[in-house]
Amino acid sequence: MPSALVQGFEQGWSSSDPTLLDASVTPLRVQGSGGLRLVARPGAAGVTATFTPAAPLDLSAYDELRLWTHSSRAADGSRTAPFLLELSYVDADDDPGEEHRWFVPVNRKLTWEQHSFGIASDRRGQITVLSLRVLTNDSFVIDVDELLAVREEALSDVEAALIDLLDELPLPGVTALPVQPAAAGATTLVAGLNRALHAGNRIAVDGTNARYAVSAVVHDQVAATTTLTLESALTSAVGAGARITVTAPLVFEEAPFTELTDLDLVPDPVLLIALTDQREDPGRGWNVPQRDSFRVRGGLTVCSLRPAPRPVLAEYQIMPAASERAHSLALRTEILRRIGVDTGLRVNGTVLPVQTLLPPPLDIRVRAVPAPIYLHIGTRLGQGTRTEVPWVRQGRALSGPLDAPFDPADPAAPAPMPGAEDQEGIVLHL
Repeated sequence: MPSALVQGFEQGWSSSDPTLLDASVTPLRVQGSGGLRLVARPGAAGVTATFTPAAPLDLSAYDELRLWTHSSRAADGSRTAPFLLELSYVDADDDPGEEHRWFVPVNRKLTWEQHSFGIASDRRGQITVLSLRVLTNDSFVIDVDELLAVREEALSDVEAALIDLLDELPLPGVTALPVQPAAAGATTLVAGLNRALHAGNRIAVDGTNARYAVSAVVHDQVAATTTLTLESALTSAVGAGARITVTAPLVFEEAPFTELTDLDLVPDPVLLIALTDQREDPGRGWNVPQRDSFRVRGGLTVCSLRPAPRPVLAEYQIMPAASERAHSLALRTEILRRIGVDTGLRVNGTVLPVQTLLPPPLDIRVRAVPAPIYLHIGTRLGQGTRTEVPWVRQGRALSGPLDAPFDPADPAAPAPMPGAEDQEGIVLHL
């Protein structure tokens, strides 16, 4: 399921005490026009920045939140780098005392990082307030951006990202064409003479979400007009000054169940997309369990563990097709401009690696048919469910005489306690 943007942090956040915590929009961001900058001054512990959505948010279809951070200080929860910030929300259906809170880690300062928070076991159908609370009295600056709700589906998410990236590609000569007014229910539109318009075109009327298929085109050189016959009636009136644009729909082929050999069924122009291969990609694999969702349960800090995601390689074939060569070339050029090694493909807030591959050799394909564009996209497949476990930062094993004094209140003491000269030990920092 594609992710949903919960918050872009571009407006609406307010501080409970602006003298201790400044909440403002900053141009430093990972998406949109800006992010939220929190400037915490000494003594700001407990101060919050909150956002109240216009209507309650229903995130019941998603099982995790993802948030980007950029902090002036590291905050991994250790004694020397305690957590700085807490993310939380309130649900209108919460029981008394029910909480949804997570520590926001920072592994590296001055670096954009995306963090995950599991919400599968939390109530999340009527979220009324989002909050960010300061946890320390020390000063810091942290930028946050793009809070997403995600239910990861590897291939579906990749295809949704391809649609977002390649839908409505611009076409020369058939963009923003003026048309004469037409009443709702009409089945024809009249534009200025334009021989780049063809039967099979899909058109959009500016200012509406409606799309119409063109079943016939008549060019009148004397009247200098082109009349488009639509397969379906206009759902709303087209007023004076209206414009139309020819679009290139994305059609995902699923052979052998989808047969697109009948030209009457294929839009013109069109992007034909097919998933040609998917397989495990061990070269990008690792066996380290995924650890996230730091929170307090019964006075104990816990985290969620699940197996490392499985790296997957998906190969897609994209065939731009159009009766106008200029349109076909424009589509190919725009695809190459938007997708490449330097851009990747942004899926669920993360940029996936993309590589354009060579087509098959000429001796095994039809020479007269232009080669499709072949993409290798490196994605990942989540495995297992989250399991909460105590979050252990340090373990210490000591040996010595049974009667040697030992202060259990300071198990991390770097040297033996006074009077325990015979103690030896091993300290593991995890």
